[in-house]
Amino acid sequence: MNYKELLVYLGIDSPEEFKYFEMMADIIESEEDIELEAIYQVFTDADKEELSKLLDDYFEEITNALPDDSDSMFSLLDQIRLFLIGLIDNAESDSDYRRFADEFNRFRIWYSYDSQVEILPDDEDEGFEDVQCLRDAITTARVDRLNGKSHRYNYNQALDYEIDSYTMSFANLMAAEDEE
Repeated sequence: MNYKELLVYLGIDSPEEFKYFEMMADIIESEEDIELEAIYQVFTDADKEELSKLLDDYFEEITNALPDDSDSMFSLLDQIRLFLIGLIDNAESDSDYRRFADEFNRFRIWYSYDSQVEILPDDEDEGFEDVQCLRDAITTARVDRLNGKSHRYNYNQALDYEIDSYTMSFANLMAAEDEE
């Protein structure tokens, strides 16, 4: 999906209109391949404070959907959240926005395609083992809550996401601490 197709997909005429949670979810969870340049163009012209808030809201939504025994995945997603928000909050130059777009896209691909979560029925006699990407495993956990079923989730294979070294500003660390 190129830049123009991405704008149509998001239902906006320009990146300045990128203001809603659903738009962030649509980009992250898209089944279609999105060109890195298209992501960069949208995020470069969008309001970076709004992007930061939307990222924070998105990560809060997905971590709240994790089953209670998902501490390691919760921790990893929180680190990714802080990393991406730190990148966009401190983006000033073209290279900063390119790095953010690249890291955002790397997360998006890992989350929606490359990650592998083993899902086992809570009752060993019922059903079978399934392997899903993290996006789909979180959806399964949400459905479980709605219909009263439960599964066990093994995140071991999905925990291999590496976060590049990044030094957050003191202000970002204090803001993150205040939110908790």
